[in-house]
Amino acid sequence: MKRMKTFFKYFLILLIFYFVSNGITYLLLKSNYIARDYEVDIDEPQVTISEMKSTVLNGYTKGKIKNTTNDVITGKALKLDYYSKNGVLVGTKYCDVNNLLVGESKSFESRFNFDNVDSVKVSLVDVLESMNGEEWDFTLDDWSKDKVNWFILLGALIVVFG
Repeated sequence: MKRMKTFFKYFLILLIFYFVSNGITYLLLKSNYIARDYEVDIDEPQVTISEMKSTVLNGYTKGKIKNTTNDVITGKALKLDYYSKNGVLVGTKYCDVNNLLVGESKSFESRFNFDNVDSVKVSLVDVLESMNGEEWDFTLDDWSKDKVNWFILLGALIVVFG
């Protein structure tokens, strides 16, 4: 019985250490994200950026688009051009806004892995025009289609708790 109590104490200490270290790591990483400038070059539909933050290596842009026009928006995408401090284009991402009904709002989020991003410029483009540009790395950010690799997740759990 004494051995089980000792095992439980060590297990509890290890569990507390795990959660405290993960919490501190999360807070430290979150504090490295700095708010950046943004510019929206769209009159209609209405686009609002709620967050644009980045570190030296990556970042994210969150916002909302609302169809304030009198027509359904089809075949369009939000084009997010990411610029460095010197005004050099470091990368472009696209967010799909296809089939946006009149008066409907849709949230979007774009994560990027570009170095030294200082600002973003948002514009609305046709999807087909964007796909024909050879110099662009065309990817639509759709987080609902991301798949979880259960094998890697299971392996991580075995390493952590094994």
